[in-house]
Amino acid sequence: MKTYTGRLIDGQTVTVEVNGSTIRQVRPVQDDASLPWLLPVLVDLQHNGALGTAYGTVGTAPKGELRRIGELLLRQGVGRCMLTLATYPVAVLEKSCTAIRAILEADPVLDRLYAGVFHEGLFISPEAGWRGAHNPDWILPPDYSLIAAFDALLGGRITMINIAPELTGSDDFIAAAIQAGKRVSLGHCNPTTDQIEAAVKQGASLVTHLGNGAATEIHRFRNPFWHFLTDDRLAAGVILDGHHLPADFVRTVFRCKDRKQIFPISDASGYSGCTPGAYRDKAERDLVIETNGFLHLKGSEILCGAWDQLPRAVEFLVQELDLSFPNAWRQCSLVPAEIAGLELPTVEVGQEASFIVASWDGHLHIKESIHAGVSYHPIHRYCQKFYEKI
Repeated sequence: MKTYTGRLIDGQTVTVEVNGSTIRQVRPVQDDASLPWLLPVLVDLQHNGALGTAYGTVGTAPKGELRRIGELLLRQGVGRCMLTLATYPVAVLEKSCTAIRAILEADPVLDRLYAGVFHEGLFISPEAGWRGAHNPDWILPPDYSLIAAFDALLGGRITMINIAPELTGSDDFIAAAIQAGKRVSLGHCNPTTDQIEAAVKQGASLVTHLGNGAATEIHRFRNPFWHFLTDDRLAAGVILDGHHLPADFVRTVFRCKDRKQIFPISDASGYSGCTPGAYRDKAERDLVIETNGFLHLKGSEILCGAWDQLPRAVEFLVQELDLSFPNAWRQCSLVPAEIAGLELPTVEVGQEASFIVASWDGHLHIKESIHAGVSYHPIHRYCQKFYEKI
């Protein structure tokens, strides 16, 4: 039996008794400002990998890599995550999909953590800038049969799919995805307003990392940002690591959209969590991680995903947008869960014992992460060497 005392996200102060993987008792207690918070798990709807391995290369990675990444996420307070597949050759993705399914079916901890798969790559704009750091040699025209094949290999785990709606065949692709029960996101794209409108009418409902995956110089009016910002039917993902988006752009997003339509994501790179330095990845890119966490293509300001994990977004929202700490946490937990249709455990009797013990003093401190009754403690920010011991 384990006992935790602290404040819930709604402000109640309670003592929680955990027996095994389940909450046995919740009792109200007198409030005390020195107590930590007991918060719902963080939810990351776009995560590409960590510690030197991208999910798209799991099929050729050493045994145990997905478990290492999963434990990093659990220690960082992330309890639900969309495993994201970026742009790789079809044969590489097929091998990785097969490996991912086998790993998740054999590991209930990871299967609970990875609540779905987001297919970001392949069907994006081939234009420089709009394709971001994705390899143009591997970008393909829209073909839903490939998604169906990947989904079969993954055991039906694909829940979200990205597409550039200006590509020929995108309408049929979106229609097929919606018919199959998938969520469609628009990103790495440079569509007209009419093309966005057509995609939304077909059922597209998300924007992939709004403001990123775009050319550095764009037409002041003829660009997709205006429609993405003002269309209430589109929920928007935003990368809040402090490198991808300036604070004034994020403030604009929060003024244009209801908070329930904004989901912070990490967009963590396969090299997130690695020590600063130069790397060459399996997508044949030369990367640099600066000491401040800026992860980019060598000799370019184009980012290659983020170095930080999702807790950084909580800090950004408090420090840069003046959200209260509970509201910032809610934005990175309950809001993305609702957008993705995920039901999170609550701190109630009989519920799965999954919650995060944290404090705030101008910076976020995750003291302990409990996932299905198992306690995970945080580690140093530069964590690659730690994980070499696991």
